[in-house]
Amino acid sequence: MKTRIRFTAALGASLLLAAAAFAANINVPRTIGANTTWTKDNTYLLQGYTFVIDNATLTIEAGTVIKGKVSTGADAAALIITRGAKIMAEGTASAPIVFTSELDTLDGNLGRGDTGLWGGVLVLGNATINSRANNQPAGSPAQDQIEGLSVTGAEIAYATFGGTDDDDNSGVMRYVSIRHGGAVIGGDNEINGLTLGGVGRGTTIEYLEVFANKDDGIEFFGGTVNLRHVVLAFGNDDGLDFDQGYRGSVQFVFSIQTDIGTDRGDKGIEWDGATAPLDALPKANVTVANATMIGIGTSGGNNTAVNLRDNVEAKLYNSIFVNYAKGLDIEDDIGTPIPDIRHNIWFSHIATNNTAAGLNARPTGAVDASAYWNAAAQDNLIIDPQLRGISYSADGLLDPRPAAGSPALTGTVETLSGSGLTAVAYKGAFSDTNWAAGWTKLWTDGYFGGDIPVAIGSPNKFTNISTRGFAGVGEQVLTAGFVIPSGQSQTVLIRGIGPGLGAFGVPGTLADPMVELRKSGSDLVIGSNDDWNGTQPVALANQVGAFPLAAGSLDAVLVITLDPGVYTAQVKGKSETTGVAMVEVYEVD
Repeated sequence: MKTRIRFTAALGASLLLAAAAFAANINVPRTIGANTTWTKDNTYLLQGYTFVIDNATLTIEAGTVIKGKVSTGADAAALIITRGAKIMAEGTASAPIVFTSELDTLDGNLGRGDTGLWGGVLVLGNATINSRANNQPAGSPAQDQIEGLSVTGAEIAYATFGGTDDDDNSGVMRYVSIRHGGAVIGGDNEINGLTLGGVGRGTTIEYLEVFANKDDGIEFFGGTVNLRHVVLAFGNDDGLDFDQGYRGSVQFVFSIQTDIGTDRGDKGIEWDGATAPLDALPKANVTVANATMIGIGTSGGNNTAVNLRDNVEAKLYNSIFVNYAKGLDIEDDIGTPIPDIRHNIWFSHIATNNTAAGLNARPTGAVDASAYWNAAAQDNLIIDPQLRGISYSADGLLDPRPAAGSPALTGTVETLSGSGLTAVAYKGAFSDTNWAAGWTKLWTDGYFGGDIPVAIGSPNKFTNISTRGFAGVGEQVLTAGFVIPSGQSQTVLIRGIGPGLGAFGVPGTLADPMVELRKSGSDLVIGSNDDWNGTQPVALANQVGAFPLAAGSLDAVLVITLDPGVYTAQVKGKSETTGVAMVEVYEVD
């Protein structure tokens, strides 16, 4: 296996298919009523609705693949975490958890036009909502049945969400990619990539991708959960959709929409407060910060970046909207206070729309959206954000980071605090580092370009490690332990060297080393490498002062960004070969 430092579709496929060679295919039952763990050595098939019930916890190991049967209507394949149950889906940057279609061979065979092939993931909780979607009395406490499901009898309770516990905890979803979903249930009724109904703020959702979904990327129905680091790619409706009194914050969002046949991305954000009555309590109160949203551009659509309505208290800060025909559509039922929209960048692909009047989608409405660009105090700029690259194809030309000199890197930003928000000095989802690289389908299928991102300017410092010894079999692996101190993530260069020692006259070297990285307290491999290639390891070795390795050698090199914690790097031989080897760990900064 030739592991490349820049992950490609071929690499992602080889890693996953190699694992799949030893995997079992497991059909998932209709209900899961006891604590259950899904492991990465199996592939799990959702055959229809699967409900996690009775306060059970579904734990999904990093690197696990879950596939949905091609299905529609009441037979759509979907995973539903019901009220009181939990999902513990904790992937990693090097081993994300993937939900996809049974047709996906994980080698790029399915693309951005393959939508609606299965359902999606729904999480339902006990947090507050303020109304019902069908305009009927919501009761006390307000409850509703989630859209996108067709259920009867006892399963109506499984589809019910809402309650009184705003701190409710439905679990963790981290480094999760949801692909090719959105099965059609009926007329204008599809399943979102991720549906959140009454989910409480005790839930953790971060580093989550929705790719090629037929309906919205993520839709919130009430609740208080906060989201961080979200990727929404090539959906056929809205990127983010807020409904039924959602009160929370979403920060660091990258969204790209496109035309595919008669389907096209609609709004970047559809921002609703309540259904009936519009003054239902608790009032929706939503903050979106540091979004980079790319509309469908020159492909012929007239989509709008942000649509606000239905008595929502909206706050939009430090974000970038580009390639939308219109910037803001504020409907007459927005209520008070009017939306707080400051320190954002707007730029349409339609040159004549790049005026305050041209970006206003409702010029005769109760709220004149053009005022947000005309008032200097709002600091909303109509200017090219100078992103490094915009592309809708898997050609390696998509790079949503701002280029040097971009107005996203200068000027005033909203100082963010509270509700899990992070204060940063730039506009948009990215600064120098593409946090979506390495684990998303956008990366493995070749939409993004560039090397594995390196964390720059870290205050963390640890002593570089270089140890030579004998790499045997079993427990006799060559090991180096190190600590990433608290404060910030840190990029490290880890080298497992065998053949490279031959240049120094070392006899009996390990012919073909492998390097594996684990976090203390876990047997899970969070990063590995067999035979390195590419230019990044060479450049980084020069940067840290490491001796050069011969081009084409079988030495192993791993570049990875790690959170604070205790780690162990191990070097061993392939096929239980043994010999003298060296393990090195360098801080990259």
